[in-house]
Amino acid sequence: MAAPGWFHQALQADVYQLLWEREPSFDVEHVGTDSNAYKWIKNHTAPIAPKGGSMLGVGLLDWESHVKAMQVKWLLKYLDASTSTWKLILDCWFARTSLGRAAILSSIPAKVLTKSMRGNIALPQFWSQALEALHALALTQTSLSRDGMLSQPIWDNRHRSAFF
Repeated sequence: MAAPGWFHQALQADVYQLLWEREPSFDVEHVGTDSNAYKWIKNHTAPIAPKGGSMLGVGLLDWESHVKAMQVKWLLKYLDASTSTWKLILDCWFARTSLGRAAILSSIPAKVLTKSMRGNIALPQFWSQALEALHALALTQTSLSRDGMLSQPIWDNRHRSAFF
């Protein structure tokens, strides 16, 4: 299930409260926590883990990247050869093309793969976000041998410019 954006922001605010306040306090009635504490490490540096005597960061988890990684991990589980019920349901959305399950790795836009065949049925937001996160990785094939090129679909190929 995809958590809404306000949840991610509230969680991040609570984590910062725990990290930066001397005496953290949480209000049960309030979503997220406002903190006026001095942040002695910039937000973009906090995720860096201290290594070899370096004091650059505190190893804080980048929550947005973590959520995207978990979503992509579920898409990679979708690609394995097993036939679970949840995969058969996703096949109705993602495997509608001649590429089958591999369509999620092709250049077919996420909006096309997640578009409903019927106007009133929507794919859960988790899978749409997961597909967008997977495409944002811009995965590329490392070796483009003759056999590797021939194994690629012609029209929905990330390396299409190499064909033409």
